Order: sequence, then structure tokens, then C-alpha cells
Amino acid sequence: MYLVFDIGGSSTKYALIENDMIIEKSSKAQAKTMDEFVKFFEDTIIYYQNKYKIEGIGLSSPGTVDPLTGKILGQSAVEFITEYNFAYHLENRFSLPVAIENDANCAALAEVYYGKYKKDYIAFLIIGSGIGGAVVNKGNIVRGAKLESGEFGYMLLKNEDGNYENFSTLATLPNVRRKMVEKYGIKDTTYQIFDKYFKKEEPYFSHVDLMFDYLAMGIYNIAYTIDPEIIYLGGGISSDERFINELKKKLQSGIFASKEYDIRPVSFFNDNNLYGAYANLKKTIKEGRSLKQRSEDD
Repeated sequence: MYLVFDIGGSSTKYALIENDMIIEKSSKAQAKTMDEFVKFFEDTIIYYQNKYKIEGIGLSSPGTVDPLTGKILGQSAVEFITEYNFAYHLENRFSLPVAIENDANCAALAEVYYGKYKKDYIAFLIIGSGIGGAVVNKGNIVRGAKLESGEFGYMLLKNEDGNYENFSTLATLPNVRRKMVEKYGIKDTTYQIFDKYFKKEEPYFSHVDLMFDYLAMGIYNIAYTIDPEIIYLGGGISSDERFINELKKKLQSGIFASKEYDIRPVSFFNDNNLYGAYANLKKTIKEGRSLKQRSEDD
């Protein structure tokens, strides 16, 4: 039995996996401090250890993750996450194998190990409150010199005011909602905003349509600079066929139509990160790698 966690900006999901299948899962609102964060992990692990034989712990995390040391660097949806090597702490605390990987890389690993389509050169775009990304070549994550290859969310685009913003802030529904609150005082949920887009209600339609423009711009740039065989879309929104279909329509219009794209949702939708954390954990155990050993050697 394996326990895996998917750390997000607003919550952390966790699941028990047995025989390559999630058998139980839940989530908890994100902690506000590192102390609360670590306590949540400790309490959850102890709870499940009292019920099952836990053989390892897998972690999917935002930020620039070094999977060999467990350290997290750079910017993250969880601001305090770089303060302390909690993965290394958990391995020491529980004397269990612990493996940690970037969340978008986890989504990619799930597709590599368990997905339906086997291609050599693949890009992943993980859409949530922001945008994460990953590149896979022949089954391996392409990491780059500073472990930031595939961080598509940091691409700079010009917004409607002519100012530069990153891809993450321009091309996600939660950021559309933020702008609706700021500009109009509208506090509809992202689901309500998306539904009203399809009814062509304003100002919802214009803002969501602009979001699709930005999303298409980013994918167009990825398609030409990375030239992958497939671009997978992950995150919760990937399970909504309407979202995929609208994006495909946008990519078939105007300047975007000059490039061919193979766009597909990931196989496990919002659970890809959990399955990827599990795949990374199993690989780490098989290779006999240890965060403890690596951290002591550094």
C-alpha cells in the first residue's frame, strides 16, 4: 500500500494506491505555514499507518523540485514551500521511502507509465489556478540546466492593455474569475462563468474567449518551439469535453491554423498528479534511491 500526495495552491489531495489503483482519496485545505503543512503530513501518514502497511510516500509538488535531494526552489503556488525540505524530513521521521517530483512532471509520468498513447516526444500543459508544464523525450523528463524545462506558465505575453503578463495569469479560468471580481464585482464561480460563456452572456463571453486566445497563443508557441508529437492537457478542466473542443476550435482559426496540433486530455484528468507521484515513487524504490543518502552526500 502506498500513500501519495498532490500539493496544490488551495488544497492538498492524498490517496491510497494498491495494485496501481487509487482505492481511497481525500483532500484538505492548504496550510498557511510550514509548521502546519508538516503537521498535516505527519498526522495523515500516522493515521494511515495505523490502518494499513504503508510501503512508501509519493509527493507531487509545485515549484522547481530537485527529485534527488527533495529540495524545492523558485516560485510556487504555495509560497512557504521552499522554506524547509519537508520530503527529507518525512523520510527521516518515518523511515520510509519518500519520492518527490514537480507536479506537472508527475502528470507527465502518469501518462508515460499508465497512459494509452505511447509517443517519444510529448509536451504537457497542466491547467489549474496557474499553468504548469513538462516535456518528455523517450519516456524521460527533460529537466534543463536549472530543472525548469517545460515551465510554460512563465512565458510572457502581452495583455489587452499592452503590458506583459505571464501565460499562467492570462490563460486560466481562476484568473478570469479574479478579473471579473476586480473589474465588475462579479463573484460567480469558474463553473458558472464557463457556463455563461456558452450562453454568450456578457461580460463572461468576452473574457473567456480572450482566455482561449491566450491559451491558443501559448500552445502555438509551444508547438513551434518544442514541436512535440502530442500536447497533453491536464488539470481538472481537462475532463470537460467542452473546454477541449473550444480550444481545438480556437486553434483551427486565424493565425493559429497555420500549425497542426494533436491535443488530448491526460488519461486520469485531475488524478494524473497522484498517479504520477506513485509512478515516481515506485521507480525510486526500484532504483534504491534515498533522499536521506543524497542529502547527506550534498
